[in-house]
Amino acid sequence: MTKRKAELLVQSALLREKLAVEALSLFQMPDIVSKGLGFLSGFNKIKKNPLVVAPVILTLLALRPRRIISWAVSATVLFKTWRRFKPVLSFVLGFLARRKK
Repeated sequence: MTKRKAELLVQSALLREKLAVEALSLFQMPDIVSKGLGFLSGFNKIKKNPLVVAPVILTLLALRPRRIISWAVSATVLFKTWRRFKPVLSFVLGFLARRKK
């Protein structure tokens, strides 16, 4: 009986620790919300001054839509490739920098 009680106490402690970690992550959520609201405030600035957007729209209209789509696909591929290989490249560049010293 005491062995079972000890096991339950250990399990209870682990569950309390897990709950504390999840609660901490909930306390950090307002930071994400404030960043989102900051992003939306940028749209409010554009609403107040729509002439800022006009050159961008005119440039997009001057280019052919196919070209824009192909550029967007290429940019997406480049971004995903960079994100995937960034840790490897930073390790290699850091190694080379330390090696030169």
